[in-house]
Amino acid sequence: MTKLIYSVLLCHFIAAFSALGMPLFLPMVIPTLGTNIDAQWIGILFILPTLCTATASRFWGLFADKYSKRLSLLRAQVGLTAGFVLCGLATDLPTFVIGLIVQGTFGGTMAASNSYLSSQISDRKKLGQTLNKTQQSARLALIVAPISLGFTLSSLNPLNAYLWLAILPLFAFALTLHLPKDQPVLSERQKDSNNQSLNNDSGNAQNNGQLSKIIKPSNIMVQLYILQFMFAFCMVVTFPYFAPFAQSQSIDSSTMIGFLYALPHLVYLLLASVIHKWSTTSRRILLVGFTTLAISNLTHLLPYMSSLIVARLLFGIGIVLCFHGLHQSLSHHFSKANSGRVFSRFDAMSKWGGVIAGLCASYVSGFGYLSVPFIISSLISFLAVLMLTYTFKEWEQHVIDTKFAHR
Repeated sequence: MTKLIYSVLLCHFIAAFSALGMPLFLPMVIPTLGTNIDAQWIGILFILPTLCTATASRFWGLFADKYSKRLSLLRAQVGLTAGFVLCGLATDLPTFVIGLIVQGTFGGTMAASNSYLSSQISDRKKLGQTLNKTQQSARLALIVAPISLGFTLSSLNPLNAYLWLAILPLFAFALTLHLPKDQPVLSERQKDSNNQSLNNDSGNAQNNGQLSKIIKPSNIMVQLYILQFMFAFCMVVTFPYFAPFAQSQSIDSSTMIGFLYALPHLVYLLLASVIHKWSTTSRRILLVGFTTLAISNLTHLLPYMSSLIVARLLFGIGIVLCFHGLHQSLSHHFSKANSGRVFSRFDAMSKWGGVIAGLCASYVSGFGYLSVPFIISSLISFLAVLMLTYTFKEWEQHVIDTKFAHR
């Protein structure tokens, strides 16, 4: 099982390396297509694959549940490869845009990887820890890819880089072919329907019993989707204009700005593997996580270099706690029969949160308010704390204490 997990994580990392690395260099790519467009349009191209992934996620989730999680993962890897090949072969902007659309619509390796892992890992607590590791691979790619590609693109045509990077998801595809297949699982409704056809009366009684068990956890899933959206928004809204914000704080060194930007991701890489040792409820972890995010965002506004370093460290700790709380609760409240839909929707909420956060940051920063994204992130974080405290009542009864869940 360990070999399977790390094989999937390796496949996810090399796919994420391609998908997360190149968007940063779009301002270098567009001029090679013989066109000049406004910076606003570059921003739209930046989020276009994410929009397509969020829009197509529901369909691919249904596809995974009906046919196979592994088949859906293979699809995502082929989709990335095809999208990168189209971008690399593009000689004009429309062809390049089609490549981005294909990349986003047929990609989505995060949701596909998590869905496949959920079909192979029966221990729910271990699954929650593994979901943290998929985020680790994404964070590692987010750090390594821009640095590696920055060196490479200095001597390589950016469009040719797309063709070279297309090899990576293709390699992941070859590795995934050697992973064990999964079989579609009957949903609770399908099981109830089968039982009812054998015995109408007992089937009806069982169906009523199943419904009473399913209703409240389904409410929790909706709440998890909302929290995932809010978390992604809180995190991403501070990203796009961090460099000019740091410069407004009298930080002139690009190396220091890059270090401060990457610091929360480094914190995640260091702590994500040990955070599961904290034995408490997912709800409490999320309460602490969102509170830490709120405090860290306000700490960014203090006019001291030392306070900015503390703020970035706290921001990283908040990210670790929120991811862990969300993953632990998610791993305990989904059915294997519809895991494709669950993980696709969960990932889609993250994508939508990121897209809306990026648009929000772009709008407020257009007025020169570089500190406002941190204030907005803090307010949304506090709103999440209030919702967890006063609104999401079901969590008190249904969120599983990780200390006792698997005794």
